[in-house]
Amino acid sequence: MRNKIVLFAIVTFLFAEFTQAQIRFGARAAGSITNITDVHSNSKSRGGYQIGVTALIPITNNDILFFQPEVQYSAQGEFDQYFRNDGDYKQKVFVSMINVPIFAKLYFTDASSEFFVEGGPFFGIQVGNNTDKYDFPTEADDNEYSGFDFGAGLGVGYSLNRNVEFSVRYLIGLTDQVKNDAANESNKTSNLNFGISYFLP
Repeated sequence: MRNKIVLFAIVTFLFAEFTQAQIRFGARAAGSITNITDVHSNSKSRGGYQIGVTALIPITNNDILFFQPEVQYSAQGEFDQYFRNDGDYKQKVFVSMINVPIFAKLYFTDASSEFFVEGGPFFGIQVGNNTDKYDFPTEADDNEYSGFDFGAGLGVGYSLNRNVEFSVRYLIGLTDQVKNDAANESNKTSNLNFGISYFLP
């Protein structure tokens, strides 16, 4: 609960600080390839998705540098594979997150259609997890998932008339996400996603 309150306070403060700026609001949807590093012996990436709202806030007056916070729902996790005499099993190890990327965005020029780079930290709050259960023990049975994530992301993209934008991002978590994993490693989120954004005029 404390993490959720802190995250809400950060988001509220950031939006309040820029209420006087010329803010443009929008939405972003993305398909993703996610994983949790070093957590299961035969882990495979999960195809997931993100959907959320975003804002574009100018930092300079030349239409090049912007601040871009987002709030998004993110379907993450992985599959864990087991090869047994009675068949092969593909165990779902799914995690649902509310992620808040706090990115800076730099367009290469002030042209209306232009390439850009973006990056910065992100915060995440877990809102659910779902692991398949079988009648035989698996590595994921005793896993406990962290309620909070923090990491960094970097992306590149192309903007059409500063309204429709296509981007590729990679986000990597920096905090351990799983307790009681078999190898007792530091398990971090990995999220490669391909998205499209739309900003209101």
